[in-house]
Amino acid sequence: MNKPIKCLIIDLDGTILNSGPDLLDSLNFTLKRHNLDFIPDNIIGSLVGGGAKAMIEKSFNYLKKNLNEYDIELMINDFLKFYYDNCSNKSTIYPTVKTTLKILKQKFKLCICTNKRQNLTEKIIYEFGIDKYFDLVLGSSNNLKLKPDTEMLNYILRKLILDPSECLMIGDSKNDIIPANKLGIKSIFVTYGYGRLTPDSIPDYEIDKFIKIKEILTS
Repeated sequence: MNKPIKCLIIDLDGTILNSGPDLLDSLNFTLKRHNLDFIPDNIIGSLVGGGAKAMIEKSFNYLKKNLNEYDIELMINDFLKFYYDNCSNKSTIYPTVKTTLKILKQKFKLCICTNKRQNLTEKIIYEFGIDKYFDLVLGSSNNLKLKPDTEMLNYILRKLILDPSECLMIGDSKNDIIPANKLGIKSIFVTYGYGRLTPDSIPDYEIDKFIKIKEILTS
């Protein structure tokens, strides 16, 4: 890389964590509780990335149901409660992630930036034993607009007193690449996650294994 990087900003779902199975169980629990059909396994990838509300809204689109006929806030609460109690049952850390984080931590500041709720994010990374690697963990709250808005990344820049040129964004979704591009932050798209690239979300690099971040940082 041409400029020295000081901080890596990393997405969670689909980048560090294969969380699809637990998200699917939580979503289907919620749908069943409200007398709705199940979502099949092969659909979950298209629902991940925008937070709990977006996931439920997308599931309604898939089921061709009118969301206005249901209490969306009640469904979100049901989903979040079940997911909080079951968020680490079937989820797994992607291969090479732990080893790579341990190596990267020796030289760089590491941050998580995810649209997942803050309390869920903190619980999950603690239960998987990776919380010790991160200088800052930023999940969704009522104060900041979610990715692909730039507010979350801007918060990290201000909090750690960093210039965009000193950061690298790593994620599996256009939600990660778009705000990075807008702020002038270099980005890496991981191809093994849930998301897909679009014409307005072109990354600087693409990798198929998390450990390949090391190669980019030394190139």
